[in-house]
Amino acid sequence: MSHALRAVVPAEVRLAWTLTAIAALDPSRHGHTGPDTLEITAAYTERNALIWSALALAHEAGVPAGMGYDPADPHPVVVYLELPTGQVSWHLPAHPTGWDGHSTAAKYERVAAFAEAIGTPA
Repeated sequence: MSHALRAVVPAEVRLAWTLTAIAALDPSRHGHTGPDTLEITAAYTERNALIWSALALAHEAGVPAGMGYDPADPHPVVVYLELPTGQVSWHLPAHPTGWDGHSTAAKYERVAAFAEAIGTPA
């Protein structure tokens, strides 16, 4: 999305667009319970990326939102949005690796190195 569109279209509207896109492609909404095919896996990958975008847009729009953890679910990360129409949530897979022990300084050295590696000044 261009910076111009962000400036013109309110975050609340962009959030609604994103939530509508999630609803349109979410395999679980359409009754999928497994097993996953390549097409289903691709749909969940896109859905999950949209959910993370929705979380950021909710914060931008002033919609209460955050993350939780459900250890009883195989996808234990839960994203919650408190829409004016009621709470919505999605389970997401946890990150496949744990913290590697990096310090704050190392984190930002890695960020700078990544930006430099792709040709963007840090």
